[in-house]
Amino acid sequence: MPYNKEVLYLPKSAIKQAIARFPTPFFLYEEKRIRANCRLFRNSFRRYFPSFAPLYAVKANTNPFLLNIIFSEGFGSDASSEAEAWITHKLNGSGMYTGNYTTENEFKFVLKTGCFKLNLDDTSMIPTIKRIGIPEFISFRVNPGLSHGGMKSLYLAGPNAKFGVPLKDIITAYKNAKDLGVKRFGIHTMTGSNILDESYFETIAVKLLQIAGKIKKKLGIDFECLNIGGGFGVPYRPEERGLDLEQIARKIRSQFDLLCSKYGLKTPTLMAEPGRFIMANTGWLIGKVHVIKNSYKQFIGIDAGMNDLPRPAIYNAYHHITVVSQ
Repeated sequence: MPYNKEVLYLPKSAIKQAIARFPTPFFLYEEKRIRANCRLFRNSFRRYFPSFAPLYAVKANTNPFLLNIIFSEGFGSDASSEAEAWITHKLNGSGMYTGNYTTENEFKFVLKTGCFKLNLDDTSMIPTIKRIGIPEFISFRVNPGLSHGGMKSLYLAGPNAKFGVPLKDIITAYKNAKDLGVKRFGIHTMTGSNILDESYFETIAVKLLQIAGKIKKKLGIDFECLNIGGGFGVPYRPEERGLDLEQIARKIRSQFDLLCSKYGLKTPTLMAEPGRFIMANTGWLIGKVHVIKNSYKQFIGIDAGMNDLPRPAIYNAYHHITVVSQ
């Protein structure tokens, strides 16, 4: 099997120049790759959805210099904490806020910024919203009972997941919001992360459109936007292949045309929330070897550690290592 050049790519000249200027360890990012990823994602969907609204998952990397690049490429912000909302606001960004177990003070801050569409994770948040002021727009995050991910720790929906409104409660959630005076609505789900199966995204879009159709029939409301979340995976190992975004967008378009007509839905704006798809292959942790230890086996000691890159220790995640000098 041929190796994936995207996984093996290194800007060797830039790395060597940076090592000459800065002490290791450090992260090095390549702006042209960030912009290329943004344009690939945005344009793949806009070919089929002219009003497509991509949101960058700020949690994937909160560096303000990198966020400015992404926002300048036409991306909004997918914020899930007060800190992410704060930095979006500071950078004059906008987008959708989806908190989990959100405090009243955090809701107040998010609404005060005026930057975000509010996406509620649970019906228990409705009394809080009622106390602090009903916004014109509300979306709910649905837990559709299905999930997928690059590893079990990345399954973000289903019966054991804390995220989202269960299907059995979703009509009640929208009814309560409508009864409070909410005028405009969205619908959202995020069921997994680092998914490399194209068919998953079509499945999620179909599920959301079916749920939206049931809500429309019961409550008579249409949806301003439909957010299929993130989960767009990237290859971490050289033998893995990446996603075909054009295929994903084309199949979702077909389902939109079919199901919006079937359920009498006004066609909503499609939204999605890539994070690692935008950033994962644009940065490198650079460290130097400083010890070679011959024990029961040979260990190579470098000056970077899990404080710089905790994912392998936390998730048993794989990150490819290359010796630049070789």
